[in-house]
Amino acid sequence: MSTTVAFIAECQGSVTIDEQRAFLDPADHVVVAGKKSFNKLTEMLAQGGVELQRGDRVKLYDLSCITLSTTTLVRAMSTLLRKGIVIEIISSGIVVEPDADDKVRAMLDALDAHYRYLHGIKTHPADRRGRRRLLDPEQLPQIRAELEKPGVTATKVAASFGVARSTLFNFLDRYDQDRRFARDRKADQADAAPGDDAVPALVDGPTQPAP
Repeated sequence: MSTTVAFIAECQGSVTIDEQRAFLDPADHVVVAGKKSFNKLTEMLAQGGVELQRGDRVKLYDLSCITLSTTTLVRAMSTLLRKGIVIEIISSGIVVEPDADDKVRAMLDALDAHYRYLHGIKTHPADRRGRRRLLDPEQLPQIRAELEKPGVTATKVAASFGVARSTLFNFLDRYDQDRRFARDRKADQADAAPGDDAVPALVDGPTQPAP
């Protein structure tokens, strides 16, 4: 069963917290901002023993209630969407789905990428292309799920995340401990049995479903 979290906050000139509560459902898990803002939502939920899962929903009454810079807000929303969380803005009737073909989600990702690009130019002025967008360790479960789909290739998965195939391999080498263990074990087996070809832990071809 999915969980709906309502994040309510109040700032100068915004709708009051009590007025926002009137638009919530009885089953909503309510989080009042206090001294922390929307980008700390998962941290606040964790303190109460709540962890957002794919398919859950986060409600905001209106963006005018959030005291974050636009770039920080966009990044926080994009992070939730990449985890498979639905975002609802009550006052405007907007529901942003985490699906890759959702136009609003695509716009948020584009704005986040634009910020990363400009930030890369400012911090690395010699590289006018800006910094290449990197994969987030939080995306590892999603990447694993994509790689386990029948008929998929590493090249296609890398392209779907907007990175090069080599970037995907480097990311998995760094963050996927299970893959590293399997690779090292196969390397040991290959050393023990000369003449046997070591099989790479991840190949650019159709993957087999997990047993």
